Amino acid sequence: MSVSKTVALVTGGSRGLGSNIALKLAAQGTAVIITYNTRKDEALKVVEQINNTGVHAVALQLSTEHTDSFPGFFNTLADVLQTDFQTDRFDYLINNAGIGLHMPFEKQQKRSLICS
Repeated sequence: MSVSKTVALVTGGSRGLGSNIALKLAAQGTAVIITYNTRKDEALKVVEQINNTGVHAVALQLSTEHTDSFPGFFNTLADVLQTDFQTDRFDYLINNAGIGLHMPFEKQQKRSLICS
C-alpha cells in the first residue's frame, strides 16, 4: 500500500455521500481520512475498500455535536497525519458530517423559541 502525496479529510465518511466521496477520491489516488460518529464498523468497511485498492485510508471518530472534543480530535489527527501519512497537513477538507434533529416541524419551532 502506497502513501499518497495528497490527503483528503472527509467528515461523515462512513456511509452515504461521505463514503462515496471518499471512494471517488481514493480511485483518483488520494489518500483519505474519514470520520464517523457512531458507526465504526461501517467506517472500517470503507477504509478496507480503499486500502484494498492500494490507497491508504484511516477512520477516526469525531462527534460534531460535541465541540469540546475538537482539541482531542485535532491532536489525534496530527498524530495520524505524521505516523500514517508522513505529512503534517491534509490537502482537501470535505465537510459532510452533520447532526440531525428528528421531530415534527411544529415541535422544532417550539424548541427553537425556548432555546433562543
